[in-house]
Amino acid sequence: MKDKILKKLVCPICSVPDKSDTRLSMVTDTKANESPTLFCNNCQSRFAPIDDILNLAGDVINPRLFSSQWTMEFGPIVTAYEEIWRPCVTSIVSSLKWEMKTSQLFMDVSSGMNILDLACGTGNFTRLFSDSARPGTVIGVDLSLPMLKQYRHKLKEQNNTDIMLMRVDVTKWPFAPETFDRIHCAGALHLFPDIQNVFNSIYRSLKRGGCFVGATYLIEENIVLNNLQKYITEVHGFHWFDQQELRNLSSKAGFTEWEHRTYRQGIVFKVKKL
Repeated sequence: MKDKILKKLVCPICSVPDKSDTRLSMVTDTKANESPTLFCNNCQSRFAPIDDILNLAGDVINPRLFSSQWTMEFGPIVTAYEEIWRPCVTSIVSSLKWEMKTSQLFMDVSSGMNILDLACGTGNFTRLFSDSARPGTVIGVDLSLPMLKQYRHKLKEQNNTDIMLMRVDVTKWPFAPETFDRIHCAGALHLFPDIQNVFNSIYRSLKRGGCFVGATYLIEENIVLNNLQKYITEVHGFHWFDQQELRNLSSKAGFTEWEHRTYRQGIVFKVKKL
């Protein structure tokens, strides 16, 4: 594990926003392309990798049947996610190609940047940024271990060692302040609990002048489609945003310079940390 990656991490158990962050150390040395066991000297927590994927999210818990998290861990969906599932599901409310094109434009990645891709899944967005960021650092994180394993398999097939994968729970934020030039999140903001805390954490881990780019989905004004959205919310806990709500979440976290584009119910926005 590269030292520059380790310096970006803090203990997700005992680190508290606005207080001193507790850095992690490696229990043993590993090869450059292997994930080590990490240790917190403050709370004595150990974070052992799972299937060679750095695990900072704690134990793997079986999600509730048919919940959104269950869907992201169900084998057949994971296998078909990138080529079939994600494009088809997104097409109901937006366009995945449009999301990816707009996100890439807003991210405006250049050589040497440090990039964090939240809820990276099997890496369809993360790979958009890795070539442009080289020799910077690109980290892809997700809560779904099956998604990360699928992504790791693809990276090994391509002999790609530029992207670091981690299992992370965004409610237990493991990244140090002033760490990344760009943070990106597509297809997950509407599933996160305590979304204001997520925005706050993202702001804290961005460098001054850094940007956050998010892609999510808006409330539909049409009565029929709005009722369908309400049903999806009840069944899957899916949160449909109002554009002003996103702007408020951003400004309360400290972000400025709101910019956005929409396509049907899809929205991609960009905000900056001054």
